[in-house]
Amino acid sequence: MEGPGEGVGLRDQLADHVGRDRFDLWVADDTKISLTDSGNIDMLFASGFLCDAARRNLNRDLMEAARRLVGGDARVVLRVDETAVATPVRPKMAPQPVAKPEPKLRVHEPSEAAEAQPASTPPAAEPSTAGTFASLVVGRSNELAVRAGVQLAAGNHVGGPLVIWGPPGTGKSHLLASIKHAYRHKFRRARVLSLTAEQFVGTYVEALRGSGLPSFRQKCRGANLLLIDDLHFMAGKRATLEELQHTIDSVTAAGGQVVIASCQEPGNIAKLGDELLSRLRAGLVCEVTAADYTTRLEIARRRCHAIGLPIEEAALQRLAGSVTSGARELLGAVERLRARHELLGEAVDLNLIEDIAGEINHQTTRCVAMDDIQRVVCDHFGIAAKTLRSSSRLKSVTEPRMLAMWLARKYTRAGWREIGEYFGGRRHSTVISAHRRIESQMGQSTRVPSSSGKANLEETVVAIESKLRLA
Repeated sequence: MEGPGEGVGLRDQLADHVGRDRFDLWVADDTKISLTDSGNIDMLFASGFLCDAARRNLNRDLMEAARRLVGGDARVVLRVDETAVATPVRPKMAPQPVAKPEPKLRVHEPSEAAEAQPASTPPAAEPSTAGTFASLVVGRSNELAVRAGVQLAAGNHVGGPLVIWGPPGTGKSHLLASIKHAYRHKFRRARVLSLTAEQFVGTYVEALRGSGLPSFRQKCRGANLLLIDDLHFMAGKRATLEELQHTIDSVTAAGGQVVIASCQEPGNIAKLGDELLSRLRAGLVCEVTAADYTTRLEIARRRCHAIGLPIEEAALQRLAGSVTSGARELLGAVERLRARHELLGEAVDLNLIEDIAGEINHQTTRCVAMDDIQRVVCDHFGIAAKTLRSSSRLKSVTEPRMLAMWLARKYTRAGWREIGEYFGGRRHSTVISAHRRIESQMGQSTRVPSSSGKANLEETVVAIESKLRLA
């Protein structure tokens, strides 16, 4: 077996072969890596969740890396460290009287059977992976948030609240459910409380009206893990925000963890308060954005496989490229495909996909002004509005201009001529040509200029459309 120094070197070599970012995403710092006497690479993970996540996402690359580093039939063995301690820090709460009627908060309490078992004993396997890390599709849009969630669920504190924010339909609630599931699975004696902001507000108000405030505080502040979804719902509710601030302070001071999700960056939530804002920003703030094409493709593929829907790869690619408004809409499209296939006997082909994608995009697309499109496009590409409408034929200008005209046709009711007039007095035939060109480039891995170099066209469209929804 290798010594500690050599183990670190082995870790670096594996990371170089797999890719440093991907390796660091799925392999925690406390994972023990060594070379066995039989010539295999042994990876010892602190929990089954981390081990399973690494196996799902890195197994093939790790095996290839082992053969390159060691040679022959060497392989990587991923397993769980049975000696890992799985007992969280329990907050020390002073005994408080429980007043009645008490607020109805559902706290996951350890059962007597669970208390009698060692923390390292895993509970029975659940039949479904819904609401778990295994069901999450990880991409560039959410990898930091997922990585942070995996680490937190494994018992590695992030040093303050974990805040996950982003537009609707980006998987924030799914991620919170995954963290909760993994944490409860690992720490069976832990007290876990999961609430929406609306539930927190409603229960707090109910407690104030009655005599249940001590019980409410005992349950919230006594949690090892507190998860709150939709923080933006609390905007302007001063008393509730103060209560949340004190709750966060109590949980974290006792060694617990707090996870919060919001559709807005904390600094943009009205009247959040400087004290609470500073608490949240002292932790880890992770933005999740709209899923890119690759992530949407995997989401669609997994769902179709899960429900047994027969679909060709080309049709999957068209679906992922056509429904870009969000994961919920994409999953809704798959359900419509299944309904029309099973109930009406329609073939799952490109024509059916175009039909359903058109319906969904029509329902989810709001009418925006061309001023909004121009502003968002210029901001994304880092060019001035005057330049966008100019006669410049530089590629760094013409491609953003064509994309802006394509977006104007999709998001506004303006005709070809009106769009041409707005973007520098161009002929309607120029707008039609630009529209056709963008359409033909979608799904072709086309690269376009960006303020940071080159970017994929479809990912650029998704990013701009995400900003337009918030415009």
